[in-house]
Amino acid sequence: MGSGRAPGPERPAEPALSGFRIGLLLLVLVTAAWRGLTSSRWSWFADDWVHLEETRTTGFLAYVFQAHSGDLVPGQRLLTRLLTAVDPLGHGWAALVLTLLAVGSLLAWALALREVFGERTRLLVPLMLLALSPLLLLPGLWWSAGTQVLAVQLSMGLCVLFAARHLRRGEQRTHLVLVAASYVLGLCFGQRALLVLVPLVLVAWLLTTGTARARLVATARVLALPVAVSMAYAVALLVVPSSADAALTRDTGWRRLVDANLPDVALPTLFGGPFRAPAAGWDGYAPLSPVVAAALSGVLLLLVLAALVLRRHSGPAIAALLVCTAAAWILGEATAPTQPAPDATGRWFADVVAVAALVLALLTTRTVREQPGAATRRTLPPVLARAGAVGLGAAACAVVVAMVVANATTWRDVRDRSPRPWVDAVVADSTRAGDAAVVNSFPPSNVLDPVVFLDHAALEQMLSPLDLPLRFDEPSELLLAPDATGRLKVAEVTNLAATNVPATNARCGFLVEPGRRTDIPLTADLYAWGWAVRMDYFTDEPTVATVTTDDEEVELSLEAGLNAVQFMVTDSVESFRVAVAPGAAPLCVTQVYLGLFAASDASPWG
Repeated sequence: MGSGRAPGPERPAEPALSGFRIGLLLLVLVTAAWRGLTSSRWSWFADDWVHLEETRTTGFLAYVFQAHSGDLVPGQRLLTRLLTAVDPLGHGWAALVLTLLAVGSLLAWALALREVFGERTRLLVPLMLLALSPLLLLPGLWWSAGTQVLAVQLSMGLCVLFAARHLRRGEQRTHLVLVAASYVLGLCFGQRALLVLVPLVLVAWLLTTGTARARLVATARVLALPVAVSMAYAVALLVVPSSADAALTRDTGWRRLVDANLPDVALPTLFGGPFRAPAAGWDGYAPLSPVVAAALSGVLLLLVLAALVLRRHSGPAIAALLVCTAAAWILGEATAPTQPAPDATGRWFADVVAVAALVLALLTTRTVREQPGAATRRTLPPVLARAGAVGLGAAACAVVVAMVVANATTWRDVRDRSPRPWVDAVVADSTRAGDAAVVNSFPPSNVLDPVVFLDHAALEQMLSPLDLPLRFDEPSELLLAPDATGRLKVAEVTNLAATNVPATNARCGFLVEPGRRTDIPLTADLYAWGWAVRMDYFTDEPTVATVTTDDEEVELSLEAGLNAVQFMVTDSVESFRVAVAPGAAPLCVTQVYLGLFAASDASPWG
């Protein structure tokens, strides 16, 4: 074996209850509690509904291997399919999966850093950044983002772990196979897993001793299988069908990276942020104060210069972080759906957090291959060394406090926007409503924005995984509609756009004779839209009437007596005609109202 592959010095065995292990146990418990608490109080949001709806319309294999917004995510879609089969629209299992992924990722990275650096208590700081960064809070709640971010983070940690074991323990082929398998796991949750290659290169380079050629050879061996897998994945992306258009205008993409995402997201994340509240349920962050951004930039620049001067291998480590940041931006733009994106988008940089944690560990801790003192370029005077250690400790404490405060304030700002209350209410009432007629309305934007998701945001589509007997937009004497809280209430026609002109027949209103058609004049001509209609009438016996607008015809089953029927027309309305079949009883139409359906205060259950 060449010098590039010789095992390095090993550290003595750590005690069973080392500071690292105790701290890691506490961190695992805190992570599980925090992720479990926040995930359990969230629900399906945004793209989640597209994945859920397609479980009813697409075959199993076609569903799992269908790209979404240009990204192939079979792992995520398989989990979604399984959760929908077990508990349609129930979010409890989803919250559990997200929590397990977060804890699994933390453990994988703890083992990886332990393999590279040994059991060092100072490694708990980068592990805290990886597990509890406020940047991960919202992506960790949102199923579509969280499964990708956390699974890729888990994959990255496993890849670094097995690559380090390969380089330290005699280059066993089994470890290379495990690296490839872990990488495949990540790619099952999206092309963002391509970022795994960056820390692999860094770890292979730093854990190999000897000449540059020896390092290149070792790095090439570690990367061989992942690169082959990447090529196969690229081919798969080109041939699989996609469920959404991935086009997005990118004429200002790089400017948006420099002007917004770096100063407002990436920079504060390194100091325990972001510190501004995100917009709505999306992880779009408001601009950071120019003074704060300038101060953080100055501090970061000083730290980078100090690292370059004092630490060996600081150049490759910092370069890896910059490459990963740029690559994350490119992949984020490539998979962004056609929708208005916030200026500063947090989830696109979530994968960089793990690489930042690795770089932080490299800049503050010597690897197991390095002898004491070998990680620094020069020896500092004892006074400066002690001052530097105290300064780093204080900075670490400040970052930890900042993360705690930022997590608490971010959760305080977003928890009231959780989609869960509305989703739980509409699912419960819809399940209870039997075969009731329901207005096919849209949810609040904190659940699913109809401007962005169009037909996917229709209630009929959203509830389709439940396979309920509800009748959407069918004419009925009693129509139901969800209110702002998700409860089903009796629907009424509001925001009137037109009514009938006063009838000349005071006793009957507008008489519709059998076999004849009666024109009912309206107070205004209406443009093409989805109009809610209420028609008051009376007839001596049950009958079937037909209402015709400009280009649409609606058949109504009418009960005997004095009643009202409500229905939808999706049409322009310049004419409103009512007819009954020959031989039927005459029909009197007393009032016609056209407007929009809204939930009243009346409950259908009293």
